Amino acid sequence: MNLKMFFIGVAFLAVLSSAPALRAFELHAERSSPFDLAVTGRLEGVPAGETRFLRRADLEQLPTRVLTLKGEFVPGEQEVTVVMLNDVLEKLPRMADADALIANCTDKYASIYTNKFMAEYKPFLVLAINGKGPETWPPEGLTFNPGPFVISIAKHLAPNAPELLDAVNKRPWGVDTLEFINYAERFDPWYSGALKEASPFLAEGRDIWVNSCFSCHNAAQHELGGTKAMRPIQILAMHAAFNPEYFKTYVREPKKINPMATMEAYPNYTDKQLDAVIAFLKATMAQ
Repeated sequence: MNLKMFFIGVAFLAVLSSAPALRAFELHAERSSPFDLAVTGRLEGVPAGETRFLRRADLEQLPTRVLTLKGEFVPGEQEVTVVMLNDVLEKLPRMADADALIANCTDKYASIYTNKFMAEYKPFLVLAINGKGPETWPPEGLTFNPGPFVISIAKHLAPNAPELLDAVNKRPWGVDTLEFINYAERFDPWYSGALKEASPFLAEGRDIWVNSCFSCHNAAQHELGGTKAMRPIQILAMHAAFNPEYFKTYVREPKKINPMATMEAYPNYTDKQLDAVIAFLKATMAQ
């Protein structure tokens, strides 16, 4: 290398080293619009129990992708403008032990995403549907408003997404708050006591519960789960323990038991999977 090239290289490295790091999101104490995203939980500089807000304009500065999805919101194809959920997280001051998040929705639904799940399934945050943002939602053909945000997954980004047992529970709409948690701490009640030495069979039931049933059914004494269904885990555990066939039928065909039921049907669950959920529920009764 001649002397001239050496100094050019040194100058280039100097420019790189002086370039500003990617700016972290500014967190605000007050919501500026209905389309801001609330964040809470294990965040550096945010006292426990307090909430901060991300401006939608900041989210729109992230790299976006336009995906063509079929039947995501209404029949047929829609173009959705998205930002990757991991790109959002990288701009937030998460604590080192924050290894999962809970997406909380306006209808009290909740969905859990671990770091491992996000790395494998690449969930994304929907900013616009057919070029239109949430201020114009619901999109044409939809009878409810999915705003302010939707989180979803798609085979375009994760080819194994369609094979996920509980894919529907990883596509929540009405998302308005992301809560950052330490998974082991938050879910300790379901990994200790009678559940500490869970068999593989019981552990399968626990995983199904956390990734599906958790979204609507809470364990109030442990602050675990969504409250959309207004049927806590204790009630379901009693049904499962004392009338397992009723429980299985309700999971698969809720309207067969109650024509007014609003619960989604899960006809895809096998007897083995539901027996595992029942085993988990019975174990929670000893907690």
